[in-house]
Amino acid sequence: MLGLILASGVCGLLLGRYFRVYATLPLVCVLIALVYFGGQADGLMKGILAFVFSLIAMQGCFLIGATIRVFSDNFAPTRAPSEDFL
Repeated sequence: MLGLILASGVCGLLLGRYFRVYATLPLVCVLIALVYFGGQADGLMKGILAFVFSLIAMQGCFLIGATIRVFSDNFAPTRAPSEDFL
């Protein structure tokens, strides 16, 4: 289950860096399916906890990735105004 949580965090970082928040909805549906099958083997409570923790990891890492995207776009180097006339 730890692997699922770590994979959700990495996916959240990548989605936050390159996509909008709407891209997380299909990932939640995939998580539900993965946790369902994992929960059948390990028990219902472990499946629910894995889903909650992986969702928290994904959303938290999405927020970090989106913050990085916003700051990198705002502080990107720009051309000097004199270069436009050359």
